[in-house]
Amino acid sequence: MKPYSLEQIRIIEEKMITYEIWVFALVLFVAVLLLIVVMQKLALAKYKSSELFKLKQNLKSADKDSIESQQEDPNIIDVHTITQTPVHHERIVTGKDLPEPGMIYKYSIPNEGKRIIVIGQREGNIVTHSTEILDHHLRIDIFPIDVENKEYLSYQIEFRREGKVLCQLPNQKDFLEMEMKEIIQITKTDSENGFPIFPSINTETPLRLRLGGRLSVDGKFKIGFFEFHFYTKDILERTSGGTKRIEKQFYLKLYKIFPGYDTARQSRDGVVPMLERFGGKV
Repeated sequence: MKPYSLEQIRIIEEKMITYEIWVFALVLFVAVLLLIVVMQKLALAKYKSSELFKLKQNLKSADKDSIESQQEDPNIIDVHTITQTPVHHERIVTGKDLPEPGMIYKYSIPNEGKRIIVIGQREGNIVTHSTEILDHHLRIDIFPIDVENKEYLSYQIEFRREGKVLCQLPNQKDFLEMEMKEIIQITKTDSENGFPIFPSINTETPLRLRLGGRLSVDGKFKIGFFEFHFYTKDILERTSGGTKRIEKQFYLKLYKIFPGYDTARQSRDGVVPMLERFGGKV
């Protein structure tokens, strides 16, 4: 074959055409691959957007269900740990709102009239915010008697209970369940009315009161209780005639809260249950 002959030129042209076809096919193949990649990215982005939308919808639905459930049962706060962010509500109480052991409440008694002391859940002179205490759980009425006596003033004390109360008088060794109404007198004179009489009630031998919820068969509170010590102190007061006589001031000391408040499980009404004892068993 002669160089640069017509036959050689024809063969070269055929090869060039073949190469062009292959190059065109490869370019087309790459373009198709790029198109597929772009379509996949678009589809993935659309899928993610759809999933995000569904997630948002599910979250909205969950929030709506949660709000509805809270509206159906407004007395329960879903608090699982003590470290959970507290729910703000006008009735929610904090530690400073709760009474603490050692607190002492002092009451003076007017010569005319009486002093009423009420221990309750959310009402009264002493408010506990406890699930174990009822409103008007215990009412104590103190009023003077024998007001004409120029040396000392005598008193009658009436205890009226709505909830369970265990009482230990100064001359008793055990706590006994209090009747719906019980009366004692603080006086130095003898009385024939049958009421327990004490010349005074001091801090060493106070009248002990335990307030709580349910009682077990052995006469003890199943869940917890508040123990108050009731005692008096003598003071010198001037009578209407100008002389001085011994009168009394009355004290209630919150001696014990057993086993204590569980503020992490309080209700939306600001009522706090007792801590669970013995691994949750009470």
